[in-house]
This record gives sequence, C-alpha cells and structure tokens, in this order.
Amino acid sequence: MKKVLTLLVALLMVVGLFAEVGVTDDEILIGSFQALSGPISFIGQPMTKGMEAYFNWVNDNGGVNGRKINLLVADDQFTPAKTTVEVKRLVESDEVFSIVGGLGTPGVLAVMDYLNSNEVPFVYQGSGTSLLSFPPKEFIFPVQPNYTVEGNIVANYFADVGYTKIAIVYRNADDGKEFREAAKELLESRGIDATFIPVNPTAEDFSAEVTRLISNRPEAIGVMLYGTQAPNFIKQAKQYGLRDVEYVTSYANASVSFIQLLGNAAEGVKSMAWVDVDFTDPETPALEIYGKYNNGEIPNAYAVAGLIAAETFTEAVRRAGDNLTRESLVNALETFDDWQGDIASGITYYDFEGSNKDISRIGKDSMYILEVKDGVFERFTDWLYYMEY
Repeated sequence: MKKVLTLLVALLMVVGLFAEVGVTDDEILIGSFQALSGPISFIGQPMTKGMEAYFNWVNDNGGVNGRKINLLVADDQFTPAKTTVEVKRLVESDEVFSIVGGLGTPGVLAVMDYLNSNEVPFVYQGSGTSLLSFPPKEFIFPVQPNYTVEGNIVANYFADVGYTKIAIVYRNADDGKEFREAAKELLESRGIDATFIPVNPTAEDFSAEVTRLISNRPEAIGVMLYGTQAPNFIKQAKQYGLRDVEYVTSYANASVSFIQLLGNAAEGVKSMAWVDVDFTDPETPALEIYGKYNNGEIPNAYAVAGLIAAETFTEAVRRAGDNLTRESLVNALETFDDWQGDIASGITYYDFEGSNKDISRIGKDSMYILEVKDGVFERFTDWLYYMEY
C-alpha cells in the first residue's frame, strides 16, 4: 500500500510539473479586452465577433490538439485604468493561459509590461504603436503593422514614384509622431526634403494646415489621420484646390465608411492596407467562417482583425503540440517565417535571443495600397515592404 501511495504521489508530482495555467486536457482558457461599449465600440464589437467566430469554428472542428479554446472577453470601454483592472482579473483570478487580441493603444500600453513580466503571452494587439515591437518584449507578439512600419512604407513608395515635393500630415499625438519620424528618416536617407504638418487630434477645421500645403504645392500627401478627420481633411484640401495630388492615407481608413464620408472627393484617393481578403468572394475563408456564425453577415476590416488574431493564436497552439505551455507557445510563434494562414499573411517572428532580436517582434512588415475607383477600393500595388536604411 505504501508503495502504491508513493507511486501516486510521484505521478501527481509529474503531472504538476507539466501542468500550465489555463490549460487542461480538453480546454485552453484565454482572455481578451475589448471596447464592447464606449466611444470605439464600433471597433471592439466586430473585432470580438471575429475572434468568437474563428474559435467557434475551431472548436466545432475538434479543437486544437484535442483541446477546445474558451475565450473570456472583458469590456474595458477603451479606458486604460479599467483595462489594467480587467487584465489583472483575467490573469490572476480567471487564470487565463494567454491574452489574445486586446484593443486600443492606451490599454495595450497600460498592460504590456505587466503581461511580459508575468510571462503571459500577449498575441495580437489592435494597436499600431511601435512600442510593442521596439524594444522587443519576449512575451508580446504584435501582428498588424505598426506606425513606424507604415510611415516607412508610405515614404518609400513616394520616393520610388519619383516625387520630390512631399508632405506628411499627421495627428499631433504619439501615433502620428511615430509615423512622421519613420517617414522623415526614410526620406532623408534618400535625400528628399518634405513638409511635415501636425494636426490637433480633435480638430474639425483644417484651413490653416491646407493653406500651408497650398504654399508648398506638394505632389503627394501622406495623411496619417483617421476617424472623420481623414475624409474631412481631404475634402477640404480638394475644395481649396489641391486636386492634382496623390493622397495616401493610413490603413485605419481602408473601409467602406471612409469612402462614404469622402463622397464626391473619394475618386483616386488611396489607403494603405494589410488585410489580404477578397470581400467579393463568399467562399473566401474569412467570409465563410465569419458568416457561418453571424447569420451570413459580411465581416468588416475590424472583424477580419479579430479573425486574424484568433487564427494566429490557433496556429501557434497547433505548432506547440500536445504539451502546451506558455514557453512552448512562445517557441512556436518564433517559428513563424512569412507565415501564410487562410486569412493572415506574411507574419514573421525571430528567436528573442538570436541575431535578429531587434526585429524579432515586428510581426508584419509589409502592406499594400488600395485606390478608390468608381466608388470602391481596388488593389493598386503589390506588397510593399519596410525598408531599413
């Protein structure tokens, strides 16, 4: 009897050694924070629906390595103080394995260091801040291009076209300043001077900024604005006479609503993009999976972001194998080399301790350009890549 008890204790100890927070034989418990209410719920709600649809699809098809994925979503209302409280609850009380798909730069930055220091993998952030990638954090895995990558690509595109009179109009906030600095460094490296014009994030009238542009007469303008500011700025600039100008906006504007807000000024306006989904084909995986769990609804760009967040995490879990731990998930993510999923595309991470450490947590470093033609976005370029200088 004593030998049996000793053996049972030993077995329990072995099981304990391989147990991981949030992981059982048949379930993986993960968490997310989203603005389900508040000023950007129009982003948080579809992003959540995208994640839920993908995980439902995974679970209905047997899960990953025999485990179903259970997603808990906290509504932080786009309030960083609330984000901190909710994420600590998810980690310390609910004991989730990982945080997947948190939304919003303020909240993301509020919990980034907490999650990294507690070695909780944080996969996909609905944010473009480069602070997620530079300097890299071992347990933080951005996916979508950051503002440094985007500013670099926009500037390099203008330079490749051959423009010599370029203007960058940007939000006078952290995100806009990241875009400006990346564009400025790239253009300077190619010997091109540019005009940089800040815009108050709450401004509704842009006459002063447009007047400055008129005096410079740029050939191309990079517009790092979003929400209603981007279309309103472009409409006002065109009304003031800046019509024969190439406008390229931030990827946050790659939506039908942007075109609708531009109205008659939309034709020829361009937007950066990174989500490679054919929204006209009902059999494309993004539309098929999302529609199955949302009454045939077509996902918008925010819903696709949720699908990509879920797909990226799921692929990492698959690669991690049966013995799923936080460490094995990190190791699995570091095997992504221009990974192409059914929805996601071109995602790369490197060994955190390797020779590429400085760029080990960029995620996606490529984008393409869309152009409005006959009232709809059409693809204008192939993939454009972040250029080191």
